[in-house]
Amino acid sequence: MRLEIRHLELVVAIAESGSLRRAAARLHLSQPAVTTQLKRIETFFGGALFVRSASGVFLTHTGAELVREAQSLLHQLRALQRKAQVNAQKESGAPVKVGGIPAQQFSLLVNALTVVLPRHAVTSRTIRETGTLAALLSSGELDIAVMRQFPGFPLATKAGLEQRLLLREPIFIGVSAQHPLAVNNEAELADLADENWVMPDADDSGMNTYIARACASAGFDQHIAHLINEAHVAFALTAARRGICLLYPIGTVRDGLATLSLAGTPLHRELVLVWRTDSPVAPVVPELCSIIADGYGGLVEKAPFYRHWWHSGGSTFALP
Repeated sequence: MRLEIRHLELVVAIAESGSLRRAAARLHLSQPAVTTQLKRIETFFGGALFVRSASGVFLTHTGAELVREAQSLLHQLRALQRKAQVNAQKESGAPVKVGGIPAQQFSLLVNALTVVLPRHAVTSRTIRETGTLAALLSSGELDIAVMRQFPGFPLATKAGLEQRLLLREPIFIGVSAQHPLAVNNEAELADLADENWVMPDADDSGMNTYIARACASAGFDQHIAHLINEAHVAFALTAARRGICLLYPIGTVRDGLATLSLAGTPLHRELVLVWRTDSPVAPVVPELCSIIADGYGGLVEKAPFYRHWWHSGGSTFALP
């Protein structure tokens, strides 16, 4: 008999399963086939690897040492396979799969990838839920994503993923152009204590709880009058003086609204790049972040209110 990888996989499966029956199910083999193969393997090594009992199997001293070395070898082989697959993807120009929140930073990432990985096609999808994005990254359905996090609700990086802060983005307040505060460019958060708020439904990012906590720290309980997930509806209600809403500094047309920054920037979000360490994008992340930062600066210049805030010292806050 020549020792093969499948023999090591069988021994490891038996050791980890604790029985020949469970190992057979794990390997999609019959129990007699596993028993026969194990006898051949033990003959090859010249001694018993397991002690059989009514409750299962137990490793002998020889078996324990073999299993430890086999597990290490199989781990190295899997790592070698992943590396070879990544290299093959690079050479074949396999698509890079991008996901992220529906924000300007998402399009900046897609555009940057076409620059740094010109041989790869790029596919993309916008997803709001943090947990869904994390699951798609972990499963390999995505290679890289732009995600958001709020103070007190950090992203948890799972095995095989890494993350890097792109920037901190202030959260402004939208009020009707006829609102008494509209004549000002800035307000204290406490000035909004008596306002009705237009907010999106709570999600797993923790944003709603974060906003409520910030209001409580400013001395008042936030009163939410409208739960609206579509930005254009939220803006229309705000323009009609049905409430005030959150505004990210770069976004769609906001007719009938005035924008207020908050003194001291008590509300903000962080945009985070998260990627698979075994994906083709991993080696080019620093270059991606540099291109995204430059692109974001261009968007700032096209947003008059944000441009003024940015050049009045806000850039020091926003850039990591």
